[in-house]
Amino acid sequence: MKYLRFKLRDWFCMMSLTCLLASPLLAVAEMMSHQQIRQPAKARITACAELSAEDATNLGLIRQTLADGKPHAALAFLDAGGITHPQAEVLRADGLRQSGREEQSKQIYRQLLSTCVSGYAYRGLGLIAANAGNIQEAVAHLHMASTALPTEHTIRNDYGYMLMLAGDGNAALHEFLTAVELVADYRQAAHNLLLLLYRNGDEQRAQAFARQFGVTAEEMTHLQEMALQPLSHANINQKRTGVQ
Repeated sequence: MKYLRFKLRDWFCMMSLTCLLASPLLAVAEMMSHQQIRQPAKARITACAELSAEDATNLGLIRQTLADGKPHAALAFLDAGGITHPQAEVLRADGLRQSGREEQSKQIYRQLLSTCVSGYAYRGLGLIAANAGNIQEAVAHLHMASTALPTEHTIRNDYGYMLMLAGDGNAALHEFLTAVELVADYRQAAHNLLLLLYRNGDEQRAQAFARQFGVTAEEMTHLQEMALQPLSHANINQKRTGVQ
């Protein structure tokens, strides 16, 4: 098993993917392996066992493979690595979801709802519901994800987008503002905030935020055009994966 994991890391190096902890992404991945994820209220959450440095590095590489849009390769690396841990399982569920096997991914996400990765499991279920057009279900799941991981800016953005789709513009506004205050250069949340303001006819405030976020005139024009069209539930980021 150690041999397989060593070969997995070497394969990534040879393919010019970031190796070990040279990348900030992998440094964060390893740091997260030593922390207990925030828990949703009134839930009995099982704490995760600490990951070894090697396993944390390998999961970081697999997470990057998913982010690069290669779910089948990520699943193959998970099989080769043989890592038994909730963080590995949520990545497996993400890979299945990204590769179109949503029923299989749902089963894994549901099994993880009482673990230390519950927030990411709820997010996965929310993304599946959003993709199917089940807006209220998606809102409910993403609300639970946000409760479990209140400082995860990507979840705040996804939750805000689904609230906007559900017609709760005021709640959506605060989710987008929270996301951009948590991470100042988070462009997706900034664009969604401007889109919401344009849809509400609040052009003056949209222009003020656009200047604050450094949004270009071309981007603003595109967002104004989008504001005149029906929102697509598929606009939510479907490829986001597990523990960041």
